[in-house]
Amino acid sequence: MNKEMKKRRIIIIVSFIGLLLGIGLLSYNFILIKINLTFETINLELYNNKQPKKIEKEEQPKQQATENEKSESQNTPSEPQVKNEGPKMPTYNYIGYLEIPKINLKQGLVSVDSKYNNVDLNIQTIRPSNYPNVDKGNLILASHSGSSSISYFKHLYKLVKGDLVKVDYNGYRYTYQIVNIYTTPKNGQVPIYRDTNITTITLITCTRNDETTQTVYIGQLKNKEAI
Repeated sequence: MNKEMKKRRIIIIVSFIGLLLGIGLLSYNFILIKINLTFETINLELYNNKQPKKIEKEEQPKQQATENEKSESQNTPSEPQVKNEGPKMPTYNYIGYLEIPKINLKQGLVSVDSKYNNVDLNIQTIRPSNYPNVDKGNLILASHSGSSSISYFKHLYKLVKGDLVKVDYNGYRYTYQIVNIYTTPKNGQVPIYRDTNITTITLITCTRNDETTQTVYIGQLKNKEAI
């Protein structure tokens, strides 16, 4: 009887030691992963829960009529006025293009310093972004996800890990693969979890059917080719 109890104790002790070793190994692997996973925080204006605000058109300067034009207008019958179609939309000087094949998105990107670098006009490049040619950098892009014509990220929710995101910039095509997707509270700051040893892209938009959070998509560079 004593021998059986001793055997049981030995088995219990060995099992307990094995359990501790297993937990220790898992913790070690977790720590190794966290060593390269850097926590960064960027400031980001809160998206309105409503539709993106409309950009007011600039008022066209009125030309002063000459004395002859005034007299002619007084002496001749008035003709039907042609409606003013308003100012033309600005021509954006795109420095690159974002393409997401899965959701059929291809849209130009303006310079981070451009006055048109705004979510109410374009896909916005968020500071402190790095352009794709910066090794181990991070290109951070944000856009609306509503139903407006400028809601370029409205179908971003369809992306899953493994999907591809492409950026054409400065004569090269950079292909990223989505490796992480997570939500974060909409409080003006966005935490970015990425491996700082790898060149990455970060896409940010409002979470679908949730007015309180934003969704963050992290992609890692997989390929670079001349175009």
